[in-house]
Amino acid sequence: MTEPKRRVGRPSKAPQRIDDVLDAFTRCVARYGLDGTTLQRIADEAGMARGHIRHYAGNRDQLRELFRQRIISRYADRAAQLAAEGDPGSRAEHLVGFLFGSEVHLDDNAAIDALLAAARFDDALREQIRVVYSGLETLIAQALADDYPGRSGAICENAAYQILALAYGHWTLSEIGFPAERVRSAHRLALAVIAEVAITRPTE
Repeated sequence: MTEPKRRVGRPSKAPQRIDDVLDAFTRCVARYGLDGTTLQRIADEAGMARGHIRHYAGNRDQLRELFRQRIISRYADRAAQLAAEGDPGSRAEHLVGFLFGSEVHLDDNAAIDALLAAARFDDALREQIRVVYSGLETLIAQALADDYPGRSGAICENAAYQILALAYGHWTLSEIGFPAERVRSAHRLALAVIAEVAITRPTE
């Protein structure tokens, strides 16, 4: 007697649908701001019914949390991976290349700016965003400490903040139409910050 054939289930479409919803959410926040991003606008942008948006990603608060998690995954986790993969002596340069490279999405930057504006009036959101950027600062500072042993923690932390501030300023200016070639100028300035750490005398 032959055994009945097992029915092979179809792969779930949920991960792709959630990505589509988050892409639409990001574009809407970049265009309308956080308060102006309604479920209907997200649905229109994603080409889905509102019920589908709720089914796959939840309400606006849940979408905001999913977006935060995605940013951490896309940027903070990616930066941590690059730092871990780089050889001591070049980890900070690897991170700078990432921060000023093509992996950074303009829609994400505009959406992050909108979230930062909303965070002025939302203590919990402000703390969430601060944790992400503080984590990036710590990651850069650790990469500098690994690359240039003996430099003080203060030197590495100050340099990391300068690099992060340069990157954030560059992302923001790129959104409003500054020429793409300005990337090279910002990148060189960040590398100059690293060079300054390199020539600093190690602490005794």
